[in-house]
Amino acid sequence: MSMQNYSYNRVCIISTVHIAMDNRIFYREAISLKKAGYQVALIAIHNQQETFQDIEIIPLPRLRRALRPLLWGKVIRLALATKASIYQFEDPELLFISPVIHLLSGRPIIYDVLESTADFIEIKDDVPKIIRYFLSWMFRWLEPFLARFQSGLLFADDQIAKTFQQVQCPKTTLFNFPEQSFLENASRATQNPNPRQSMVLYLGGLKRARGTALMLQAFQQVLGSVPNAQLFLVGPFAPISLEDEIRAEIDRRKMTSSVIITGAVPFAQVGEYLSQASVGWIPFMPIPKYQKNIPTKLFEYQAYAVPVVSSDLLSIQPFIQNRKTGLLVKADDPDAHAGAIIELLNDVSLANSIGKNGQTMVFERYNWSEMEKRLISLYQQLLLRYS
Repeated sequence: MSMQNYSYNRVCIISTVHIAMDNRIFYREAISLKKAGYQVALIAIHNQQETFQDIEIIPLPRLRRALRPLLWGKVIRLALATKASIYQFEDPELLFISPVIHLLSGRPIIYDVLESTADFIEIKDDVPKIIRYFLSWMFRWLEPFLARFQSGLLFADDQIAKTFQQVQCPKTTLFNFPEQSFLENASRATQNPNPRQSMVLYLGGLKRARGTALMLQAFQQVLGSVPNAQLFLVGPFAPISLEDEIRAEIDRRKMTSSVIITGAVPFAQVGEYLSQASVGWIPFMPIPKYQKNIPTKLFEYQAYAVPVVSSDLLSIQPFIQNRKTGLLVKADDPDAHAGAIIELLNDVSLANSIGKNGQTMVFERYNWSEMEKRLISLYQQLLLRYS
């Protein structure tokens, strides 16, 4: 393929791991690029080829980790067929094929670093410990090395960006702040809200390192003080077998009627849960990954004026002023988590004040509009270099 055989305003975003409707990839990045005048093709896990909100979705099947390299040839063919002027990759494993696409197309390539990969590998329960520690060690140097072959880099937070300080290329941080349509929905939902029941919401993926065991232990204490409280666990389990363990523990603690497991829900529907919640919960454990990565759910809770109880982590401290925009508690202390939740459920005035302060902060400071400008600026910079 010649370097001239491309469409100047066409973008191709690629993931073999994430679903096409991923919160960041689709609803933030792809939508922002479309708004800026780019034609966007998204190659990702999906059940059919379609155009949704003017974004072309090219489907890939969901495969187990060990089988995903079998998709690489297909991904290269599909990517080149889009004739994009710029390619964006969402998964670390695609660092092995992005230079091939760059070489064959002559076009710039961007790696969007979504998390601290090495730290993430360390906590993967479905991988034997000795293997995951070896892979984690390997990725600490391999990922920054492979990133040197990229034309540009995006980061989900500044702690991740520090890992790539030595990589010399255009780069910027795009925090996962809520985008405009999400904020508009949140504003409408909270203008004349109905009285909220004693609903505690956990939104997002459920993993051991995210405090699943602590949640059940702490919530049992909550029920001792607020018997009508309910805990909603809204998100998928990883590994899948964890769901059976959690359900068995719920049964053992006799909390079946008080803990509701919904599984994964489409991002477009999370507002239904947020608009009903009395407390938003972030019970992450104090491990390296969560000391670095900022949980997106924090800003989603706050956008809907849901007061937050969160583990006191380095990643979260800049965004919560304790007892003003949320309650910070000792990460691995179930008593502290339970006490904070009980306080918010019993003190409606405090809960309303924290919720409103958090909402104001998100609407005024921590929203996607500035991130959108950063994204478009990086694209323009790279396209000028390759024009």
